Amino acid sequence: MSDVFVSEEDVRKIAALAKLAPDPEAIHRLTDELNGILGHVRVLERLDVPETEEPTGFNEASAFRDPDLPPDPLAAGAPEDLAPDFQDGFFLVPRLPALDEGSRGGFS
Repeated sequence: MSDVFVSEEDVRKIAALAKLAPDPEAIHRLTDELNGILGHVRVLERLDVPETEEPTGFNEASAFRDPDLPPDPLAAGAPEDLAPDFQDGFFLVPRLPALDEGSRGGFS
């Protein structure tokens, strides 16, 4: 491997921050995998790609859809029509009790 972006020491530090303790073989494998991914990103950065317009949103007309498939019921209508609670462009979901302060739901 000619390009080294991440060292095994970097992987150990990241694992420690995540409170993980991978074995030496896993550290070596993860280092190789991360360097491979970052090597691909480096190749993509060198591509000469013309500027494109910012997407304005996703809808059925903007994506390829196999005409033999039945219509997607979620593609019809606005998102707020599908959500029980929708406010200011966001879906509202119930708060998880495990996220409440003082809860012992497995998060610390």
